[in-house]
Amino acid sequence: MNIKKIFVSVFAGILEISTIPFALSAESSSDISGDVNSDGVFNAADIAALQGWLLNDGTKLDDWKMGDFCQDYILDVFDLCMMKRKLFRNSENRRTIQVSTTEELRDALKTAAAGDTILIAGGEYEWGQKGTAGSLFMSSAEGTENAPITIKSMDNSNPAILKGTSFSDGMALYITGDYWNIENLVFCDAKKGIMLDNSNHTTIKNVTVYNIGEEGIHIRDGSSNCRVIGANVHDCGLLTASSGEGIYIGSAKTTTGYSYDCNNNLVQNCIIGPDVTAECVDIKEYTTGNIIENCTMYGRGMTSTDSFIDIKGNESIVRDNTFYDDENTNISDAVQVHCQIEGWGCNNEIYGNTAYLTAETAYFVRSWSGTSCSVWNNIRNPESDTYMYRAYNGSTMTIIDEIDS
Repeated sequence: MNIKKIFVSVFAGILEISTIPFALSAESSSDISGDVNSDGVFNAADIAALQGWLLNDGTKLDDWKMGDFCQDYILDVFDLCMMKRKLFRNSENRRTIQVSTTEELRDALKTAAAGDTILIAGGEYEWGQKGTAGSLFMSSAEGTENAPITIKSMDNSNPAILKGTSFSDGMALYITGDYWNIENLVFCDAKKGIMLDNSNHTTIKNVTVYNIGEEGIHIRDGSSNCRVIGANVHDCGLLTASSGEGIYIGSAKTTTGYSYDCNNNLVQNCIIGPDVTAECVDIKEYTTGNIIENCTMYGRGMTSTDSFIDIKGNESIVRDNTFYDDENTNISDAVQVHCQIEGWGCNNEIYGNTAYLTAETAYFVRSWSGTSCSVWNNIRNPESDTYMYRAYNGSTMTIIDEIDS
């Protein structure tokens, strides 16, 4: 697509506007209007990025379409002015709430409103009394696309720790509203780590989750278009090994009371394991379009599973991840594709990954009857043509010759 890049200059008191053709990709990596740097939030940094790009100072835009406020496929000063106006209006009623005690934190979560930022001082915030659905810290407040609710540590070098009293009870953080940013926090000593129910467009970024009785991070009950970026999840499943997934997307077919449609979620740049007893990532049936990319996963302590990733949904993408089995002979495959419900487990893509597998007979990808997937550019260490891919009768695995992905 050809986009005209507009430059504005003032010379001798005359406003001069010139257009220069400039090629930009039509792909969009963000869904937040104004978020041209694709960091998950629209703020002053996006204004600076677009301004620098217009001035041709070498600034690159990660997602130019989010800056096209005029929707004319031209980026110019008019878009910049509209961005500034929108940011100013969005910031008028926003609050910054600083907390330093457990009571203050719980109150801030309870009274949060769109646009609020909750800054938590470093230290431990322990709570043992369960609230809604067994939550320890919880909020049902709703953010918006242009005014998300942010909860984060006041000092990233001294992160706040939200914890329960043991790994056998409670959810460390339970969010049921849309458009939350959960950043630079530590969650531990609870039955479940972070739980999203019916929470759309929420970003979990640079968090640490550990010493958890069951799953570390669960995207559940219709939560879609969420992102988990840079999370470090380990030591999960200490209470129930079979429920000790690092990151769990959706719900099993046997579960009732939840919406299964947890779609278009992204897990990116995460470190999962060691001592995650079940899968590092479990993508359940009835889910569509989830992406797992650029993550590193460790197999030590995986006692209740035989693969790093289980795919049971459709159109999942697993790419550019690295798997280390840590000489754990329980691991028989890097990735497995299953069909739990007819029509699910289909059209998945697995490519660009690297796996270090100790067991000679461990496959990189194994698919079961009723599933379909495409695989390419994966690397198995040590190499093995015999134990690279395995598709059982009734499954379709398309092995594509190495391509530039």
